Amino acid sequence: MAIILRFSKPWLNKTSPIILRFAESGNDAPVSVPINIPVDIVVDFNVSEIVIDRTFGIEVGISWFALDEVEQALLLAEFARDHHVAVESPWLSYNAEVTNFESNWVSNIAVDHVWSVHWLFNDEHVRTNIAVSWALPAAHQITLAFDWLVPDNHDLNTMLNWLDTSSYQLATNITWLYSEIHEYDLMIHYRGFAIGDEKSIKWGFHEPRWVCSTKYRPPVGKVTIRFDEPSSTQPNPVVLRFTASPNYCYWDDGGGLIDANPPLPTIDFKIPIEPQIRRSYLMQPQISCVRVSDGVAVVLKSVSISQSRSQWASSGSLAFSSRIDAERAANELLKISINGYDFYMLCESPSESKAFGKTSYSATGRGRLATLASPNRKAINYVNVVARSFIGLMADIVANTGWTVASQITDYPVPANAFSYAAKTPAEAINMMANSIGAMLDVNDETQTITVIPQWPVVPWNTASAIPDVILHDGVILEFNERTDIRPDANAVFVRGEQQGVAAKVKRFGTAGDNFAGDIVDKLITDNQAARMRATAELANAGNKVQNSIRAKVMADLPPMRPGMLIGVRKGAEVFKSVCESFSISGSINESTGMVTVNQTVTLLRNEVAA
Repeated sequence: MAIILRFSKPWLNKTSPIILRFAESGNDAPVSVPINIPVDIVVDFNVSEIVIDRTFGIEVGISWFALDEVEQALLLAEFARDHHVAVESPWLSYNAEVTNFESNWVSNIAVDHVWSVHWLFNDEHVRTNIAVSWALPAAHQITLAFDWLVPDNHDLNTMLNWLDTSSYQLATNITWLYSEIHEYDLMIHYRGFAIGDEKSIKWGFHEPRWVCSTKYRPPVGKVTIRFDEPSSTQPNPVVLRFTASPNYCYWDDGGGLIDANPPLPTIDFKIPIEPQIRRSYLMQPQISCVRVSDGVAVVLKSVSISQSRSQWASSGSLAFSSRIDAERAANELLKISINGYDFYMLCESPSESKAFGKTSYSATGRGRLATLASPNRKAINYVNVVARSFIGLMADIVANTGWTVASQITDYPVPANAFSYAAKTPAEAINMMANSIGAMLDVNDETQTITVIPQWPVVPWNTASAIPDVILHDGVILEFNERTDIRPDANAVFVRGEQQGVAAKVKRFGTAGDNFAGDIVDKLITDNQAARMRATAELANAGNKVQNSIRAKVMADLPPMRPGMLIGVRKGAEVFKSVCESFSISGSINESTGMVTVNQTVTLLRNEVAA
């Protein structure tokens, strides 16, 4: 008879607890049968994975498994020049084995580390020797606390004192389950550089991106279709065909509810040009002249260029150094550079003067817009047969001439057959149109652009709050003259057109409007905007004016002033602002010394009450 015994769990006592008695033998004495019971012991402390934070310290991970294979892994992460750790501990039997750990560090100081572990089924001990020698100078103390899945807690105290010259000590007490207390002391001498910690955190809303969609986008002029009755008597159904919307892409510049990258507004402010105040001004005036057609140089002795608000082109005079230069410049477009600023002049009327032992050659001319005037262009008659805007009429007049028209005024419509002129060149016609609405022409000879601007960009009664274009001080003013111009005053005016025009009474804001200027009648007053602009110019011209004549230099921070600019002048502690009525620039070369002299003179106009 065979007896099979199965034990579901191990018995801790080594003596067999089973006694077998056999009745057939007649002997009641107990018979002890030794039974060898295989016992598997599994120790699992559920140690979590040790996170390596790559900072200073020693990290030890120990995992226990079944007796047939026990593995211990020791990982050291330190700031050192050379580290090597190798651990291999295969446990194949109940007998204890000895594992030695050796780590040679760059130091003369050694730290001994001894571990003793008592096993449950063997009297032998497992011993581990670790020798560590450090070469580090700062003191650090580490305090850590770990809660293990065992009845007793294991504590690790850590305290860090950085940038310290003394050594730091790590003391760890470990209490094992069903075993005696093991304690080890670790003394580390640290020497090295302070290592900081830098973190980069990405925070915010989504980044800019392209967004594409085929979703229907209703047009601006949305139309709603409603069918109240059939389009025919036949019962034909209404068929509506819709085409698929195209793929539409737009740029999303990122951000949240508030746009992170809003479109920048138009820069609507200006900074006045004001020369710096210096103890002395060192200047190197230069004058040069070339022929625009082929770039041939023309030598000048002197040059003078002037322009006013009533002129449609600048005028000037030239003095040549020789007859050859005068012949080169005759009937040619010249580009004259004065201290780096370019001026264009059409040399039209050469002249020659002789005296005893001396001959001089000179010429007069006009600006580049003279190419649209007589004798370069013939006078014609014109009638607008179709309705056009004011700027559109100007563009039609200068069409196919190489010139373009720009506007800084309020454009308005002109009905068909409302405007006409007779025997005028294109330059004279557009100048007449500008004067009809109280405007003037600002000509850029280099780009061939004609800009229509108001005669008074800032009216005299509003100059106190306006920002000037240029501010002059006594450091750059060479000569200052002032006189009073007596004119009749007015605060209202009647402006009207002709057959297809409008009539309006315009008065200054804040006044009674009881002092009228002379009535204005012009065929281009076809809109309220035209009446307002023309009346504003008439009221600005009314009243006593203070006229100043100022002579100054032309420098890098003081460009030539142009008609229509608002000029501020520092007179003592106050600054008065005036509109530039006219300007002239002159340059000459001394024949004996070769010294170049350049000056500019401006005429300013402002109301007497603002003086």
